[in-house]
Amino acid sequence: MEKFINPWIKKIKQRPFNPQRADDSIDLFIGENPYPPSPHVLKAIAAAAEKINKYPDSAGNAVKEKLADYAKVNKEQIVIGNGSDDLIELIVKVFVRQREKVIIPIPGYFSYWRSTIIRGGVPVFVKRRDNFDLDIEKIVEAGESPDAKLVFIGSPNNPTGNIVSQEEIIEILNKMDCIIVVDECYFEFSQNTVIDLVQTYENLIVLRSLSKGFGLAGLRFGYAIAHPTLIHYFHKAIQMYPVNSFAQAAVIAALDDLEYMQSNIVKICLEREALTEKIAALGFTVYPSETNFLLVRTEASGISGNDIVESLKSNNIFVQNIGLKPGLDTYYFKTAIGTSEENEILLKHLKQIVSNI
Repeated sequence: MEKFINPWIKKIKQRPFNPQRADDSIDLFIGENPYPPSPHVLKAIAAAAEKINKYPDSAGNAVKEKLADYAKVNKEQIVIGNGSDDLIELIVKVFVRQREKVIIPIPGYFSYWRSTIIRGGVPVFVKRRDNFDLDIEKIVEAGESPDAKLVFIGSPNNPTGNIVSQEEIIEILNKMDCIIVVDECYFEFSQNTVIDLVQTYENLIVLRSLSKGFGLAGLRFGYAIAHPTLIHYFHKAIQMYPVNSFAQAAVIAALDDLEYMQSNIVKICLEREALTEKIAALGFTVYPSETNFLLVRTEASGISGNDIVESLKSNNIFVQNIGLKPGLDTYYFKTAIGTSEENEILLKHLKQIVSNI
């Protein structure tokens, strides 16, 4: 059967499935919102269930109208998808042919290069500076190749948590002749955006998600904002029914209750600042974050990120080992911001690990 498989698919390492956690575990692995969605969302999902025998609105007109109002753009500038991962793959599918290049600053989100390889493209990694800022000169240099088609930029960036300024994005847009994708999946935490630039730069795409700030990760909903010409081609290549009825109903309800989302964001950001200070007091390096997670460097303690992760796992606490991911050495782990109770349990066990050195 191997002869039938596309050769570029063979190169991909199978992504491990997220293990099922026990209900009493402290799960800070992926970076989910620790709070449930608005009660209005739950009511909307229940109401949508009554019509689950019908196909969803393939155009998603009602949800696009809400998103347009929220993002302050026109409905014709929006495409919706089954999470931002779905849209990342759609963008690669529309723009990248086999052996064409996609420029990815690292450390960065793994889906950028995974989606590139799935489509037969070539990821080109450009290392960020020591403080994880973009090295714009090297990005522009990589884009001088005639077969460079896309640049993916996270802002705030996963896993480093830092933003890219609008001035930097403008510089990249002015110097490069390819599609620039700015992933604003964590916008609700940073409030930093380049959406207003879409009106000026036809080669700019902005990605957003309702998984993080709105707590809808389990429903899978993302959207992209771009020039209507690009949206036209996305609609040619997208699935017939890209977003299910539950997700569409939930998003409309969530956008009708922004106060609930914003109150949770405030709590998470306060916990983030407190957790940053307390982890740093243990001797770790904690990088400034504009998200709901923290990147932690463990080198000063002499413990690898993997050893930290395994020790916490033995106590039913799950954080993510990202040591040796592209652009990083072995001394890193990432933790989501949990509730105050979850964060205190994490700190208690980190103290124990440090005290045993």
